[in-house]
Amino acid sequence: MARGLRWPAPIYMRNFLALLMSALVLAAGCGKSNDPVVQVETEDSEMNAAIATAQSSLTNFLAVFASPKTNQQFFLVKAKFAAGNGFEHIWVADLAYDGSIFHGVIANEPERIKTLRFKQPVDVQPSQVSDWMFVQDGKLVGGYTSRVLRNRMTPQQRQDLDAHLPYRYD
Repeated sequence: MARGLRWPAPIYMRNFLALLMSALVLAAGCGKSNDPVVQVETEDSEMNAAIATAQSSLTNFLAVFASPKTNQQFFLVKAKFAAGNGFEHIWVADLAYDGSIFHGVIANEPERIKTLRFKQPVDVQPSQVSDWMFVQDGKLVGGYTSRVLRNRMTPQQRQDLDAHLPYRYD
């Protein structure tokens, strides 16, 4: 059973997710609000390094998540879900952790996996986690894959993205 480790109240979730999804749409460089997915090649060494960093530091995330301070909020994990012959990495919000599995809801509408939907409850094994994030004092902590995507943007795209985010990058 979950040990009371929950993400903030639903109203905060809706507001944060709306901002996050807007940011992802900008990051994808697409004008359609229902298509926030950014395609990345499997062999992308920079993205694979970001995923490896997230995996190797997951215990740091869990330590903060188990006992967050008042200035630490908006905890999410990104998980790798199978999609036919491929896969899709999807943010999961409204988290609980029972000591071995994350429980949460899909934080955006998946593109490739038609059996998953926005806000659908899911379980995530730690081995599925490809990124994690939370906000501390208004700054992003973690978000390694998001940082890679942001760094690939033009200065104008970064400025537009940053204007819509509920947190700052360092």
